[in-house]
Amino acid sequence: MVDGLIHQSSEGTIVPGRPSVEQHLKAIDEQGYTVVTIEPELNRRLVDTVRRLEEELDVQPKMNRAEGYHTKRMYNLLAKDRVFWEMPVHEQVLPLATGVLDKWALLSGTTAMNIGPGEDLQGMHTDEGNITLPRPHRAMMVVTIWALTDFTADNGATRLVPGSHRADREPRPDEIEDAIAAEMPAGSVLVMHGGTWHCGGPNATTDQWRIGANIQYCLGWMRSQQNHYVGLSADEVAAMPKRLQQLLGYGLYKGAMGHVDGVSPGAIVGAEATTQRAYQYSETRSIQGLRPA
Repeated sequence: MVDGLIHQSSEGTIVPGRPSVEQHLKAIDEQGYTVVTIEPELNRRLVDTVRRLEEELDVQPKMNRAEGYHTKRMYNLLAKDRVFWEMPVHEQVLPLATGVLDKWALLSGTTAMNIGPGEDLQGMHTDEGNITLPRPHRAMMVVTIWALTDFTADNGATRLVPGSHRADREPRPDEIEDAIAAEMPAGSVLVMHGGTWHCGGPNATTDQWRIGANIQYCLGWMRSQQNHYVGLSADEVAAMPKRLQQLLGYGLYKGAMGHVDGVSPGAIVGAEATTQRAYQYSETRSIQGLRPA
């Protein structure tokens, strides 16, 4: 996979030139995923930071099937280094997440995943598995898998099933017959509909560690997978750019939901950029044509 390569079969098809946001969104709607690229300089900083933190924090495998027996995982990345702040708001990625969801989307989670030699297939799943609506349904989440090192079929590249976001059920963990390996060079980002069947691939190499990151988004009224309110300090949030604060839920959903005594969470933690009062859209005597901001 490279920027603009949109698989329709094991061979794939290429969109000439650099695809537009609309082309990427069309690919996600039709195939369940697309791929974009980020700048090499940012990718190098992310890789260096993940490796440094793994050593400093003595990160070890979690020893279960979901998280892996030979995989080093780190959660709550935004609290660990400010380089990770650049990921959720990246100009190549965020417009696709909000294009699939809406402008009120929230950040659901930030995870680094370093798959080591000998790791087994994770087991096919979707990241919307806990949502009990009849399938298929509109995307509730967007999953972005960042290839910080090369992803190959041998070293644990993500497996996915094209078009599976239209399935009427969740997959079985061993249902991999139609899966393809998301092989892509370092600096690529796989952007998926939350209902796309996927899993971490097995690492059959003896000496390669496959470093990736999962930056997830969800609809603004949903509970996020990781709890940012507890995971981040007030000082950290206050120092963040406004758009990142909004993604973390420190503004208000449609001007009303999520307030604390009538003000946004941003007001409580001193984040001026997202400080607002609830129901400001109703501050008028006329109700004609009124719509929430």
